[in-house]
Amino acid sequence: MKAFRIFLLVLIIIGIIALITQNIWVPKLVNKILLSEKIASISNVEQPDLTLVEGRQCYSYNHIGTKNEPYTVNEFININIVGKKVTGSKSGTQSGPDMTNGYNGTITGTLNNNIINDVFSYTIEGSPNKETEIYRTRVDQIGIEKLRYPLIDKGRMLVPDTTKEFKTLLYARVGCTASN
Repeated sequence: MKAFRIFLLVLIIIGIIALITQNIWVPKLVNKILLSEKIASISNVEQPDLTLVEGRQCYSYNHIGTKNEPYTVNEFININIVGKKVTGSKSGTQSGPDMTNGYNGTITGTLNNNIINDVFSYTIEGSPNKETEIYRTRVDQIGIEKLRYPLIDKGRMLVPDTTKEFKTLLYARVGCTASN
């Protein structure tokens, strides 16, 4: 009987430790499960009940610098969708420990299965650049999310390395006003 009580006490302690540390191990476990299911493959992701509609729409992304990500970023996207064609503009500012700058440019791309693949042509600190971007609808239906992969330089164009893990940047749907 004493051994059984000790066994139960050990199980309770393990349960309490698991509960206290769930913010650490649960996201890692979910990530491994999703990667093993190949959910990260964008071409296979479909969200049929969430749709990006034709017309003009605007989105905003704001990130306040932290210890691990020390750059404060504010972006504004203004796009127009006609059929499968996506055009528009993106502008923003970023500031952090070693730089502060603004950028603006154009977006040209396509919409397929609620996924936008575009090329962002921009100027930052007087230098023209191009970057391939991937956005998709958000499950919470209040905006879009950018799938930020590590970038590879492919001769005058930065492209996402889709063999690596991505981070999602959440863009909220906002009004398209002149003050933006």
